[in-house]
Amino acid sequence: MRPLADRVALVTGASGGIGSAIARAYAEAGATVVLNGTRREKLEALAEEIAGARLVVGGKGPDLDAVAEDHPA
Repeated sequence: MRPLADRVALVTGASGGIGSAIARAYAEAGATVVLNGTRREKLEALAEEIAGARLVVGGKGPDLDAVAEDHPA
């Protein structure tokens, strides 16, 4: 049984040891995994290993001031 089928898991820090292990565990449980991290080579290798994984490579987080300006309260 795949308890996370039809679910999406966003894993930040997936280019590191703990993050990649978490990504693998979510994939084994049936989730579609979205990988995020700063080391492109490691993310690409992990994405090839996990069938159906999506890849998002980032550095720093979003510019929260710009987001706040675009979406005022």
